Amino acid sequence: MPTHSLEAIRPILTKNTFLGRLPDVVLDALMRKGQVRTYAKGALIYRRGDPSDSLMVVITGRVKISNTSAGGKEVVLDFLGVGDIYGEFSALDGKERAVDAFALEESEVFVVYSRDLVPMLIAHPHAMLEVIRVLCERARAGAAIIEDNKLRMRARAAKGLLRLARQRGRRSADDASLQLTISQEELGKYLGLSRANVNRQLAQLKAANMIRIDGTEISIVDEKGLDEIAADPLTTA
Repeated sequence: MPTHSLEAIRPILTKNTFLGRLPDVVLDALMRKGQVRTYAKGALIYRRGDPSDSLMVVITGRVKISNTSAGGKEVVLDFLGVGDIYGEFSALDGKERAVDAFALEESEVFVVYSRDLVPMLIAHPHAMLEVIRVLCERARAGAAIIEDNKLRMRARAAKGLLRLARQRGRRSADDASLQLTISQEELGKYLGLSRANVNRQLAQLKAANMIRIDGTEISIVDEKGLDEIAADPLTTA
C-alpha cells in the first residue's frame, strides 16, 4: 500500500521537478488527479513498446531505465532516485514506451496522466519550457553514453562514473567527496563493461586515491583527477 499522502509528495514535486513551476492551485489539481503506485524490488514498471498515457516521479526507492540490444544484452541508460521523472517523452507525444523501467528496490512512484498534464503545460508556457530543458538534458546524456563507448576502458570508466555521480549522486556533508550508491554489476551495465573489467578499473582508481569504496557506495574524492583521465584520449585500458 502507498505510504505517502499527497501533502508528503508535494515538496518532492515542487523541489525536484518541472511540476514545481506550475501555480499552486494548478499543481494541487494535477496531484488530485494523479496516483501513487508501489512496486516490489525487481518488478517491471513498463516494457519498451508498451502503450503510454503518463509520466512518473520516483517518490521512494530507485528505478532503472534500460534497453535490450539485438543480441539480448541489457544496456542501462540511467538510474533514478527520489524526485526524478521518467516517461516524459511518451507522455507528451503519446507514442509507445521507448525503454524498459524496473524497480531496483521497493519503490513508490507518483503517476501523472497525459490527459491531465498536457492541457496544463499548454496553459503555462514557463513550465513547458522547463520540460524542454529536461528533455534536452536527457538527449545530451544519451549522446554522451554513445560517445563514451568509443573511449578506452579507463577513460570510459572515469567519465561514466563522474557523469552518473554528478547526475544521481550526492555531496558529502563536508563537501569533500561525491558519493554514489551503485553495485558493480549495475555500473558495468551502465558503462557497457563486464563486471570483471569494472572491478579492475575501480581497483585502479582506488589505488590512485581517486575514489573510496564501501560496499555499494563509491565516494569520489578526486574529481579533478577523474576529469583528467576522462579527457585524455591517450588513456590506456
